[in-house]
Order: sequence, then structure tokens, then C-alpha cells
Amino acid sequence: MVLSNKMKKKIMILYDLKNKSNKERTRIIQKLYGHRDKSNYKYVYEREGLLNELNFEKSNKTFLTLKDKKDLTKVAEILKNLKIDFEVAEIQ
Repeated sequence: MVLSNKMKKKIMILYDLKNKSNKERTRIIQKLYGHRDKSNYKYVYEREGLLNELNFEKSNKTFLTLKDKKDLTKVAEILKNLKIDFEVAEIQ
């Protein structure tokens, strides 16, 4: 198998929500990825998340893959503001 030198590197972020309550975990996920609100009058509101403007892949609830290294600073700041422990690795 021959790997191409043209493969772009990606940034992998693994964050930890183990020490958070269910309510905190739900609120964090909603803040990061956005969510849909429904009112008592059948109105539906799409709430954007803090990560919506970034180019990323969501693999599961605690794992992100950033396609652009410049977004790492923004994501790190968001996770720090939410008091979430995280690790960063560069993959190819």
C-alpha cells in the first residue's frame, strides 16, 4: 500500500464528560453542536451550536476530527470555557 504525500493532516480532539452530571452533559452537547427547541405552540427553533461554523466531523459524543488546523484554537477556547478536559492529536 502506497500512501500519498497529498493526504491532509487532521486534528483529532477527544474530550471528557465523565465528571459532569447528565444535565451538564446535555447542556454542553447542545452548546457545542446546537439543538432543536419546540415550544408549547408547535413552533420549532433551530439553535446553532458553537462549532457550527467550523469544518469538522463528529465521530461520537466525545470525539471530533477537525479538517483545518486553524480551527483548533477556536475549539480549544470553547472547551476551556465550558470547563471540559480534552486531548489533541494530529493524524494523517
